[in-house]
Amino acid sequence: MTKPFLFALLFSAVAFAQSPWPSVNWNTADNLTAVMNTDGINDLSGLHWNPVTQRLYCVQGDGRLRILQMNASATGFTQIANRTLPDGPEGITQVDFSANEFYTIDENNYEIRKFTHNGSFGNLTESRHWDLLQSPSPMEDTGNTGTEGIVFIPDAALAEAGFVSQQTGNLYVSQKGMGGLLFVAHQDEGYLWVFDVNPAVNNDFLYVGKYETNRLESTDLAFDRTTGMLYILHNIDANYLEVTDLTSVVTTGSARKFNLVNEYFLPNPTDGNINIEAFAIVPKCPDDAQVSVWLGRDVETDEGDAILQDCLRWFMPFVADGTCPPPLHTDIADLAMFSIYPNPGENAITIDFTIGSKAEIQVLNSMGQTIINRRADGDVALDVSGLAAGWYVIKVSQDGKTAVVKWVKH
Repeated sequence: MTKPFLFALLFSAVAFAQSPWPSVNWNTADNLTAVMNTDGINDLSGLHWNPVTQRLYCVQGDGRLRILQMNASATGFTQIANRTLPDGPEGITQVDFSANEFYTIDENNYEIRKFTHNGSFGNLTESRHWDLLQSPSPMEDTGNTGTEGIVFIPDAALAEAGFVSQQTGNLYVSQKGMGGLLFVAHQDEGYLWVFDVNPAVNNDFLYVGKYETNRLESTDLAFDRTTGMLYILHNIDANYLEVTDLTSVVTTGSARKFNLVNEYFLPNPTDGNINIEAFAIVPKCPDDAQVSVWLGRDVETDEGDAILQDCLRWFMPFVADGTCPPPLHTDIADLAMFSIYPNPGENAITIDFTIGSKAEIQVLNSMGQTIINRRADGDVALDVSGLAAGWYVIKVSQDGKTAVVKWVKH
């Protein structure tokens, strides 16, 4: 839950150029609050959009989960779940869009929590947890100015962006089996804390680092897996939406700061409550004309009915950042040329040919430099044990056809 704007005076001397908000204003956007409760709701603090199931996940800091299902015509929503959650869930995300599970960040206990459920959400169970106040995390308890938002970013996106660990200064993808990393937004100084979590074992995680953002408070996160853009919601002297491509630069010592792609000044409500704490976005690709976003604000129970009944707005269309380039790789299934495994992998790549046998194989690093180049006459096992962790491109040319596949090394 966001406190009053403690840093407003200090931060007012720092100026950043903002882009105009790329959608309608607050009052023009669709008010979805009545879908959840016609009397209004309070403490709305985190949002997550699932593009596979077409569901909007909403958490309230006072301990509630609501699931809104988009209708078939994509013009409205129905609430399909309204469940209590323990303690203070401030943010929510998913790793697998098709799985009956989700992750929250709990502000009261500074924990990442994993919940599993049945298809109707009737059975909801906390199955795992990770305490961010325990080693190896250096996070400290700052009370009510602590953890606020959470998002999962898959290894493929981290590799494509050239994501660098703040702890080691090297390219980094997950080591603990989740297939990506969890980013946590923090109110204190606006850092994003990054963790490599073992999804099967309580409190088993690695600390990847904390990263400076463009503002001194961060409250919610959303990641567009189709463009590689990370959206960071800031709620400090006003409301800002920061966009980064996950690249970062060293500031002082080993500290790193995410590079700024864009920043928007949010359209505030005009009724006096500008405590916007939640954000979610529809992926831009393949159809950027259909992008929309949601903003939610934290409303207190003692505020007027009009404010309680206006805490979730749906903005459409939204002109999103990033591009939708042609696919990076040729569809191997269509070409039926070969298979490459494992991906991700560690020490060896096996290439099995299904049509013909003679081919030219190249392995390129993230800078586009060819580091392995060989001709094959039959199935091949490449020794890649000497390569640094990160992402690579494997290019195979055979019978006048070429396929380019992204490969990630742990």
